[in-house]
Amino acid sequence: MEDLSSQLPTLDKYIGRIKRQQTEDKDCSKWDVEKGLPHLPVPDLDATLTKYLRCLEPIQSSEEFDRTKQLVDQFRAPKDIIGQRLQDMLIEHASKSENYAVDWWLEDMYLANPLPLPINSNPAFVLPQQHFANTEDYLKFIAKLISGILDYKVLIDGRALPIDRATSREKGQPLCMEQYYRLFSCYRMPDVPQDRLIQIRNSKVVHHQVEHVIVVYRNQFFVLSVVINFTRLDEDDIYSLLRRIVRMADDDPYASDDVGIYTSLPRRNWAHIRTELMKDSLNRDSLDLIERCIFIICLDQSESSNDSEDDGESVNFSKATKRDFVSLGEQILHGGRNTINAANRWYDKTMQFIIGTDGLFGLNYEHSPAEAIAVIQLIEHLFKYMEEKSRERFRRSKSLCELPVPHRLKWNLNNFLRQNLLVAKQSLQEAINNFDMRILKFTDYGKEFPKEHNMSPDAFVQMCLQFTYFKMYNKLVSTYESASTRRFHLGRVDNIRANTPEALLWARAMVDETGNISAAEKLRLFRQAMQAQTDLMVQNILGNGMDCHMLALKQIARDNNLPIPELFLDPGYALSNHFSLSTSQVTTNINDSFICYGAVVPDGYGCSYNVRSDYILFCISSFNNCSTTNSQEFAESLTDTLYEIRDLCTLVQRQQQTIALRRPSYAAKLVAQQSISSNSIHINEQNNNN
Repeated sequence: MEDLSSQLPTLDKYIGRIKRQQTEDKDCSKWDVEKGLPHLPVPDLDATLTKYLRCLEPIQSSEEFDRTKQLVDQFRAPKDIIGQRLQDMLIEHASKSENYAVDWWLEDMYLANPLPLPINSNPAFVLPQQHFANTEDYLKFIAKLISGILDYKVLIDGRALPIDRATSREKGQPLCMEQYYRLFSCYRMPDVPQDRLIQIRNSKVVHHQVEHVIVVYRNQFFVLSVVINFTRLDEDDIYSLLRRIVRMADDDPYASDDVGIYTSLPRRNWAHIRTELMKDSLNRDSLDLIERCIFIICLDQSESSNDSEDDGESVNFSKATKRDFVSLGEQILHGGRNTINAANRWYDKTMQFIIGTDGLFGLNYEHSPAEAIAVIQLIEHLFKYMEEKSRERFRRSKSLCELPVPHRLKWNLNNFLRQNLLVAKQSLQEAINNFDMRILKFTDYGKEFPKEHNMSPDAFVQMCLQFTYFKMYNKLVSTYESASTRRFHLGRVDNIRANTPEALLWARAMVDETGNISAAEKLRLFRQAMQAQTDLMVQNILGNGMDCHMLALKQIARDNNLPIPELFLDPGYALSNHFSLSTSQVTTNINDSFICYGAVVPDGYGCSYNVRSDYILFCISSFNNCSTTNSQEFAESLTDTLYEIRDLCTLVQRQQQTIALRRPSYAAKLVAQQSISSNSIHINEQNNNN
């Protein structure tokens, strides 16, 4: 790799400052980053089976749970020895593996999943809406973005990123960085019986390779070469090429074959179509250029207006208005409800940046190479670097390249392929119509409130989600919350299951109408449920999670041609993996930014959340064709829950003080009960009627 100081002085200073901060930090300095990360441990078998029973006990009937418990006892009984035999085989496998769980987990979580990528798998990372005065302003922003990504990619190709450190539980511990190094070098290829994750390049040298970005505009795909004659293009050159691309597409708006829509199909359907495409050499060349590109830039048309201006602009920028979060999220997630940009995508590519003429800005990323935290931190670093680069007023020396005419990809589609274009468009439109997303920005408090009460903000929110579901359905369900295992080599995630027996006990206490459970007892049960959640989180991040271990025991039997144990054929095992609540905390410090995604089961909810100091942002999703789910009702019930928990904490903390309720809720009943039973709280008639 060429010397950073001579090529990218601002980047060199930015990274140097981060490394110095880590060196000076006492938590970071006690760890030897040269030592290498430990391997993911194989958890104790009895401990995993105990956790398995604990996650099923709150969601099964007593008869179902008794059956599952019998199977667990059989699995670990010494006379049967099947459980211990598989455990021993797994330990031996782990001793020879870099990470015993990651390949099986990747297959189960992503590659074997036949569902379409948009909505069901690829998350949308919505970034702050921009404002562009005209086409020049719009394209210069994109040129700056591309140039900044290419600068930062120098570090990725050289594997020179500052090492992330743990911020809790063994603070300062180095974390695995491999996910970052896959972001610009991986591609998810559709295949049968399952997809393949392809590593496109491994080179540590970027400057002298033939490198290109794919730009998609008006559903047409263009090759933007960023290295020409062994020289990286500067921002001005990139801007010039972008302007040519826009003119070419505007001059011939019907040149598109809309092939990007294929990538929105169910994975096996898309695999068969790709096989048919590959029979033609023209299609093969076009596919190869898309699959080998560094990343994709999607230039989206405005959903609100396509009016032309008198001065020749293809878009009336003056009509761009501030858009609501839902419309921004939907366009990044699946192209938007009016489908103008539905084919302006290639969902198989890991990094797909989307910029609309109305200021829409975000990222749709294919999830299999990396978790959200790697993507978020990369983007936050990139933004900070680009800001510092602008302040430095550093100008790269002119590339002095003779810029070629951008290459528009061409396709040769037979009747079968054209027929499937219509199928793909109809299928995506149905999926968009079926998708129900609501965004709740709760502004009455943020993470400072639970911290003031000595509570973990994440555990606080997780219990709020559990109680919200319980109020709506009078039960708990299997819940997914990812816990990073990056403290270990090639670590990805395991699952924190918030649906604990402690959560069920607390939820039942909260809706108790007998008046026999005091507010103090309800708060004690709430803290107990949060502690159970926190304990699971700690066990997961330290390598003792349940889900990856259970999956590995099942898969090692399969891979060694052993009969699958009855424990894994039990309906309880299927129920434990039917995540009716799929949740994740996706923290970003970029204002007006969030991540959203779809529910992972047809009758479930997806819920990402970002806990800021003074507000909490929830992105709630479900499907319209399910009669039992409703994102708006969930958001309203969740709002009530957040007030109820606030009032519960306040009630216990200030026993003699009148509580001002914003509106009737379970908290109102709670206060009334306490008033009757203890006469220690006085609520006037007016407040009681509000």
